[in-house]
Amino acid sequence: MYIQGEEIIQKSVSLRDQREFDDAVKLIEENIDLIDPSIRMNAWLEAFRAAEEKGDFHLAKKIALIVAQENPNEPEIENYL
Repeated sequence: MYIQGEEIIQKSVSLRDQREFDDAVKLIEENIDLIDPSIRMNAWLEAFRAAEEKGDFHLAKKIALIVAQENPNEPEIENYL
C-alpha cells in the first residue's frame, strides 16, 4: 500500500523552497517506492529540480535519465540527455 505520495512530494517542494536541496532529493529517493506509480514522475521531477537548483548537474543528469525511462520527451530534462 502506498502512503501519501502527494505529501512526500509537497514536503520535498517545501525543502527545496528552504534551499535544503540535498534533503529534498533524499526524501524522494528514499521514499520513491512508497509513492503511487501514477505520480512517481512528479516526484522524480521534483528531485530533478532540487538537484538542478543546487547546481549538482551530475545528480540532475542521473535523475533526468530516470525520468527519461518513463517519458523521454519531458521538456524539462532535455538539456541533460
